Amino acid sequence: MLKTTPFLLIIVLAFAFSGCQSAQKDHFAIYLLTQEIPATELSQFDIDQLVLEREPILSTNDIVSYDKTSHSMELTQTAFTRIQQIFPMPVKVNGIPFVVCVGKQRIYTGAFWTPVSSLSFDGVVIMQPFDAKETTIQISLGYPVPKVFTGNDPRADPRIIKAFEQDKKLK
Repeated sequence: MLKTTPFLLIIVLAFAFSGCQSAQKDHFAIYLLTQEIPATELSQFDIDQLVLEREPILSTNDIVSYDKTSHSMELTQTAFTRIQQIFPMPVKVNGIPFVVCVGKQRIYTGAFWTPVSSLSFDGVVIMQPFDAKETTIQISLGYPVPKVFTGNDPRADPRIIKAFEQDKKLK
């Protein structure tokens, strides 16, 4: 028993320290849903009950920089093209829902939105990008204007800012 005690202590400490390191390395990511839910109905669902795609549509590796004042993200060209490709034809006018996460923590929901939609949306939006020369997208409030947004602005959540700071992506 005495011989195994130090060995067990080493294993416990190794797990404890590895857990701290992974918590420090939590990264920003945006996931699409596996479910077909209109974005206009997102507020009716518990964020923890939404089923996310296995891989994020955007992750830290796709982001060149994040401006915490304007909530705009400069993306790699590959990531920008990927975002353009999620808008199917015919265009979904009721949004494409997403969940913003830091590590395994779900922070808030929102929707990719097209400017051809006549529906208003009171949540967080990322507009459909068109200009292939511009690789910046912006996380905005409400569509068609910010006045339709209801609730508290979740974009400056301290966990998000910390993740961008750790990854040296914050402007």
